Amino acid sequence: CIYDQGGYFVINGSEKVLVAQEHMSNNHVYCFRKSQPHKYSWVVECRSQVDSGARPTSTMYMQMYQKPSRGQVEGGHIRATLPYIHTDVPVVVVFRALGFVADRDILEHIVYDFTDSDMMERFRPSLEEAFVVQNQTVALDFLGRRGRAMNVGRAERVRYARDIVQKEMLPHIGTEATSDTKKAFFLGYIVHKLLMCALERIDEDDRDHYGKKRLDLAGPLLQSLFRLLYRKLQKDVKKSLQKALDEGAEFNLPSAIKANVITSG
Repeated sequence: CIYDQGGYFVINGSEKVLVAQEHMSNNHVYCFRKSQPHKYSWVVECRSQVDSGARPTSTMYMQMYQKPSRGQVEGGHIRATLPYIHTDVPVVVVFRALGFVADRDILEHIVYDFTDSDMMERFRPSLEEAFVVQNQTVALDFLGRRGRAMNVGRAERVRYARDIVQKEMLPHIGTEATSDTKKAFFLGYIVHKLLMCALERIDEDDRDHYGKKRLDLAGPLLQSLFRLLYRKLQKDVKKSLQKALDEGAEFNLPSAIKANVITSG
């Protein structure tokens, strides 16, 4: 038909269209106010994704507490939630785990102007909360104890925490051992934005703002679907290889690879 616009697939006789899927833009820092009563007054999130899209997004959250929690004299302290760490940890401990130990070094990354007494005062509870952790190894051990590295020695815990800070936390900034400084500046920027919102100098982010949305078309959607199915295929092959090894049988590759996993998926 000369008037047919096209742009669809014919599947089982009906016209099917690929619809774009919208999601919040990655690698941006979003700050939201929590409606009260709630134990947090503000939360910040950053969905971090490496350009290639070969790995899933890794989200980092930060919360400013409303009321004092256990062991706290006052509220207003800031804690971060890292991937693979079960509880939220004081944000100053994360800085110390990155190798920035002195209070002044940490403040330089967060409060860009030391004469800004309001912001300094707002950040004080966070510094006081992390007073007991005063070097990098102790900070890494602190994180390791709250991760999956259970019942292992201290050196193993420190190595586990070091890996998480390097590879899983904000991976879009870098996953090399040398990217700690960059990460500290970005982390400082996140805390700075949270403090600016808490002091009501800037507005909270608007979830529905279209400029902060991204649309996934056919390419990225098929890519993520294929990645899932390909992983399933790998798992199946591994399982049948293991079975063949256990039984001492001959491993048959063509029968182990089930092509219709991807095709029908």
